Amino acid sequence: MEVSELNRNEILELKQRYLNKLADEGSYAEVMGCDYDEPSYWDIAHADEIVPDDVIFREHEGTHFVKDDFFCNAN
Repeated sequence: MEVSELNRNEILELKQRYLNKLADEGSYAEVMGCDYDEPSYWDIAHADEIVPDDVIFREHEGTHFVKDDFFCNAN
């Protein structure tokens, strides 16, 4: 499935991964406009509010996902 077909929990997981990716790249503070270099627990918990959907859609354009790509689908 494409990124536009994901449910809200899957999108949220991608947003949380995106925040960690920025930290891994060393660009977290610059991109997020803050004075710390990696996401806080608050940032991760509120990723759906601080990362716009369109950022995730652009970041994952052309990526094909399966349900097993997401922890939120583990049962």
